Amino acid sequence: MTGSHFFSYCGAHYKTCPVALREAWATVGTFDKLHEIIKNILQQSDFEFVLISTCNRYDICFFGKITTVQIKQIFLSLHQLSLTTVNANLPKLNINNIFDFITVDYDENAIQKLFKVTASLDSLVLGEPQIFGQIKNAYQKAVELGFAGTLAGPIFNRCFKVTKKIRSDTDIGKNGISIGHAAIDAISRVFDNLAEKQILIFGAGEMARVVAQHLLFFKAKSVFIANRTFHRAENLALELGNAWPLDLESALNRIHEFDISIAAASGTEFILHTNHLKNYPKKRQGKLSVFVDISIPRKIEPSIAKIENLFLFNIDDLDSIMEKNRESRKNAALLAEQMIHAEVQEYLFISKQKENLANVGRLHSWVKNVVDYEISRSLRDLQKGKKVDSQVVSDAVAKRLVSISAHLAKNNIKIPNQEHSVGELLEFLFRLSEQPLLPEKNVKENNVLKFPSKRKINFK
Repeated sequence: MTGSHFFSYCGAHYKTCPVALREAWATVGTFDKLHEIIKNILQQSDFEFVLISTCNRYDICFFGKITTVQIKQIFLSLHQLSLTTVNANLPKLNINNIFDFITVDYDENAIQKLFKVTASLDSLVLGEPQIFGQIKNAYQKAVELGFAGTLAGPIFNRCFKVTKKIRSDTDIGKNGISIGHAAIDAISRVFDNLAEKQILIFGAGEMARVVAQHLLFFKAKSVFIANRTFHRAENLALELGNAWPLDLESALNRIHEFDISIAAASGTEFILHTNHLKNYPKKRQGKLSVFVDISIPRKIEPSIAKIENLFLFNIDDLDSIMEKNRESRKNAALLAEQMIHAEVQEYLFISKQKENLANVGRLHSWVKNVVDYEISRSLRDLQKGKKVDSQVVSDAVAKRLVSISAHLAKNNIKIPNQEHSVGELLEFLFRLSEQPLLPEKNVKENNVLKFPSKRKINFK
């Protein structure tokens, strides 16, 4: 399996990949489209994957044999689709520079990466609780669509167990800080307080709810919720208790009335375009305004940043703002990383034990095949009226086992590297995963026994 990996964590996140790329890939790279791309590149269907698409990352957890070149091809196909359907002005990527924008971890490192991401150790906001729920939802969706099963299940279930333990046993989530809190910090760079500010939020989902709660906690004067579906805006406003719903068209027509506008919505298209802000400075009468876009794909057209007295922040701008948060939680993060390392090692140890037991079972079946072959040959001799001595049969079985074992071991003596379990060595030497388990399939009338790797050993 040289050059290929069983579990790969491929990540395009805020540290390496600009928001324009992430949002384009998120727009075209849905579960179904990604499955189609992967299947076309691998030319087989024996794989599983989970797509983790949030405001900070576009990550793929891949389970099955895959090479680094194939991973590059998957992201390049995704990018080519983005160029033709989303934004032709995106950077031109190729096989040589694609890894400038994504990171890839394999096998043990991939497990460690997944655990860290889920525990919010790799988030824009260290310790924020939303990512745990987002990854659980992503995994559940993959299961429902049939894209994740027996390969992904054990790792994700262990991951969720570890994350719960980290959140309960460390201070990583203490005084919970979220993207919503980061948005407030960005706004505070322009406005000292929110007490006299009119605020508009685009969106009525979980992120919009979190942002609105933060705004109300900081004594915002009035919060309006605008959404494409009015009843969802109405429901969120009712839940918050101190907010008012707006239909989307009314909100866009009244955009100049708001000091702060925050986009926390789903969908693939811009909600707020530059043409919605015609004569905006005049209507605002020189007053400052802040726009914060924490959506992926973005919902506010970036070119509005050119408008006088208007400040625009997007999700990547919040990184420097939250550096202080990461510093304050450094000790908790260190403890969490130690816990993850220990849990990963335990998971690998248990997985190796199961693998070894499976290979021992295969070896048992392998030996049984040889014995059954010799017995079946003796039975044929009996049917032909020949005399069969039990000691002769016993000696023949023993000699055959020794001969076959020596032959296979000699041919496979060069082991790729030294860090292998006993079970792996058994599998490597005797090709147990390829060995048929039904003895009758091994018996050949011409006295030739078929063994793994399409090699035939003649016994005379």
